[in-house]
Amino acid sequence: MDGIMGKILRVNLTSGTISEDGLNPSFIKAYLGGRGLGAKLLFDELPAGVDPLGSKNKLIFATGPFTGAPFPGNSRYIVMAKSPLTEIWGEANAAGDFGIMLKSSGYDALIIEGKAEMPVYLWIHDHEVELKTAHHLWGTVTGDATKRIVKEIKQETASVACIGPGGENLVRYACVISDLMRAAGRTGMGAVMGAKKLKAVAVYGTERISIADEEQLKELARVAVKDAFKGWGQDLHNHGTASELELLHFTGRLPTQAFRKCTFKGAEKITGETMTQTILVSQKPCFGCPISCHRVVEAKDHYEVDPQYGGPEYETCAAFGSLCMNDNLEAIAKANELCNKYTLDTISTGVSIAFAMECYEKGLIGEKELDGLDLEWGNHEAMIQLIEKIARREGIGNVLADGVRKASEAIGQGSSNFALHIKGLELPMHEVRGKKGLGLSYATSSRGACHLQSFHDDFVELNRDLAPEIGLNSTIAPRHRLSTGPEKVRMVKIGEDLHSVYNSLIICEFPVWWTSGIRPNTFVRAFSAVTRWDVRPQDLMPIGERISNLCRAFNVREGITRKDDTLPERLMEPLPEGLYKGEAISLKTLNQMLDAYYEFRRWDTGTGIPQQELLEDLDLPFVVEELRALKIFPIK
Repeated sequence: MDGIMGKILRVNLTSGTISEDGLNPSFIKAYLGGRGLGAKLLFDELPAGVDPLGSKNKLIFATGPFTGAPFPGNSRYIVMAKSPLTEIWGEANAAGDFGIMLKSSGYDALIIEGKAEMPVYLWIHDHEVELKTAHHLWGTVTGDATKRIVKEIKQETASVACIGPGGENLVRYACVISDLMRAAGRTGMGAVMGAKKLKAVAVYGTERISIADEEQLKELARVAVKDAFKGWGQDLHNHGTASELELLHFTGRLPTQAFRKCTFKGAEKITGETMTQTILVSQKPCFGCPISCHRVVEAKDHYEVDPQYGGPEYETCAAFGSLCMNDNLEAIAKANELCNKYTLDTISTGVSIAFAMECYEKGLIGEKELDGLDLEWGNHEAMIQLIEKIARREGIGNVLADGVRKASEAIGQGSSNFALHIKGLELPMHEVRGKKGLGLSYATSSRGACHLQSFHDDFVELNRDLAPEIGLNSTIAPRHRLSTGPEKVRMVKIGEDLHSVYNSLIICEFPVWWTSGIRPNTFVRAFSAVTRWDVRPQDLMPIGERISNLCRAFNVREGITRKDDTLPERLMEPLPEGLYKGEAISLKTLNQMLDAYYEFRRWDTGTGIPQQELLEDLDLPFVVEELRALKIFPIK
């Protein structure tokens, strides 16, 4: 099959052995790549109950058929393992050069097994693979480590994915940073690298990625480039993802003061437009992408901010801004720089700091626990110091480094009531009381609180021309962002399966359908031009459903049931202000949505476990056998 390299690289850090596995086209037709590839491998190769920070956990870097193809959104890769933060399915994906370089070096995926005795880094270049000592790099930040690795391997254009002190110190939400500014941010994949004593993976490749019909793909790419600026695309180009911050403030859906409020008086000071007018020095486009949403910033006044670490996205601006009641944009940029240097997920870090600020406000922690830090809301200097403490696991930072679920268990005193997480993953910066389908997706997402698993209600509501080819037609109603009925639930399910397709192929969501004008038919025609696999959108959706259920089955093995598909108490409280004042997602409403969702999914409505007949219909008999062996299903 075109579009894939046909090989998986396997590296065992315990023994130092390096081997290759073949990747059969039939596997791609069943699981596509990316998330699907990782889900199948991890379900097959990880036993239930494995320690996420132990040597038996496995870490997978994967690409997909779109990675490196000349089509917008081609630059993403995905990292997967059992999460040390949530202790269930873990995944994070990022853009930049790393995925393309990994694939061009001859591999569709990399599997890391075991644990090194001493720190190492991996050097992959055109089918040549070397394990090198990283003892001299341990303890360094990503900028220093990357520069030294590039010098040692004598390849300046290599892409390096590495960890800093946050990953080394096993902060449970440590991320993987590639090219200094591209974060595979969520669920703690950097901590898995740290536990394995793997400082970095450096890749460089020159092997050509085969494309089935280059002329057809070029023509479709021209259409896609034009369509990419429809909808949100132009705003993304002009002001980055933070372009939506001001809109969310004005519509009363900007997470503020740990989700206690939904508008922020200082919002105008931290928007994407303000960033463009003040500290922006350039944009950093992904290869072949016209949108160029990634920001590069620099500051030299109150905070010195190094532009080599990029600039803050929307999630970062809100997490270190409105959520903590901070309107200092330079402080937000500095927080972003520190997280990229130390390899910390900006969302989880911001939520953890807001949690600590609320604990301080309520008198649950004080000067003794904080080593003199004043954690008043909006104190950006204390916020910056706390990031340092989290990365080094010093004082209260050691408690917060385990995430808000575990931190609330350690602090006690009712703090779990405002520990903002789902299944252990901290909430992203989207107010689901003002887009309720997203709230259902938060509750049911395999990796916990995640804003990238289905449609956001606004896009579905505003797009009057839906996609009947994947089950969304113009007769569906209601589509209002506050609706919670069966048709909205059905949209969430379809959106989740479509996003499993996106994250398996693997392609950036910004240039594709729900944020722009690229239609599913155009997207799938491009996929056929890459692979020579003649498919229609409706042919890919069952594969997305298979992958979604496989991730759910992974979690079922770890004990996840309906009781875990829930929302934090705070999101069940009415919004106190703004356009959607009084709106909430009550427990009763959530349960009604879950009942409908499980029926659409063909999951048991009492337990939330996929039914055996469904798994068999999706060609997942090995899942049925595994769940029978674990006595989750009855033995026949």
